[in-house]
Amino acid sequence: MKQLNETLKTQIKEAIESAERQSSCEFVAVITQKSGNYRIYAFFVVALSALLIPHLIFWLTDWFRIEKIFQWQITSFILLMILTQLSVVTNALAPSAVKHRQAALVAQQSFRKFGLYRTSKRRAILFFVSIDEKYAEIITDIGIDEKVPKETWQAVIEVFRQNLETKNVAQGYLEAIETCGAILKREFPAEAGDVDELPNELIIDQN
Repeated sequence: MKQLNETLKTQIKEAIESAERQSSCEFVAVITQKSGNYRIYAFFVVALSALLIPHLIFWLTDWFRIEKIFQWQITSFILLMILTQLSVVTNALAPSAVKHRQAALVAQQSFRKFGLYRTSKRRAILFFVSIDEKYAEIITDIGIDEKVPKETWQAVIEVFRQNLETKNVAQGYLEAIETCGAILKREFPAEAGDVDELPNELIIDQN
C-alpha cells in the first residue's frame, strides 16, 4: 500500500507497543485495500447509460437512423463495461453508504479473524482501515465495553476518517492509538505480569 512505507509501519508498531506498556489492553491495527466488489453497481449505471443514449441522440438531432443509434448503444455499453474494470471507476460508481456498510462488516469479521475476542482479559481494541472505502473503525471487546461506553470512541473515529480523506493513513493510526491509549491507560492501567497476546505489527489483510 503506497500510503504506508516501512518507516510508517514501524511508527505504528512503536505506538502500539507504547500504548500496551501503559495499559492492560491489547491494541491491534489492521488495514485492507478494499472491503468489497461493487461491480454490480457499475453494471447498473452502464446499462442505464446505454438505454438513455438513444433518447439523448434523438434530443440532439433526428438525422440518424434507428439502426445507427442501436449500434451506438451497443458500442457504448461495451466501452463503458471495459472502463468499469478499473477499480477506481467501480468504487466511484458505488454509493458511499453501501461501501461503508461493507467495510463495517469486514471490520467486524477482522475482529474475530485476528483473534481479538480470545484475549485472557477480553480487553482488546481494533483499529481498522479500508483504503478504497475511506473507512476507519474502532472496535473494542467486552472487557473494555464494561467500563468505557462505545460512544467514547466516536470522536476519535471521526478524526481517523478525516485523515483518510486526506490520504494521511499513518497519521490517522498514530493519533487514534495515542488518544485511545490515554483513555485506556486511565481506565485499565498496566498490571504486573501482563502478557502481549496479539501482534503489534500493522496487519495487512488481503481478504
